[in-house]
Amino acid sequence: MTTEERIARLEGEISHMATKADIEAVRGEIAGVRGEIGNVRGEIGKLSATLTWRMILVASAIQALGIGALLQFLPRA
Repeated sequence: MTTEERIARLEGEISHMATKADIEAVRGEIAGVRGEIGNVRGEIGKLSATLTWRMILVASAIQALGIGALLQFLPRA
């Protein structure tokens, strides 16, 4: 293999390698994605708390209606 062939082969292999700038760009994107994940987790937490309270209110209303319906069947004094 001649020197030119070896150099051409090395240049072909080097073109597939990432540079420090490429790695830093990917790290920056990862940091951005992690920030977005944190935002989504916060939103999910808020929605979960809201849903929990709504479920409690609906269950209380259904229970109150059920008790009211059952009280109609009790004998009156």
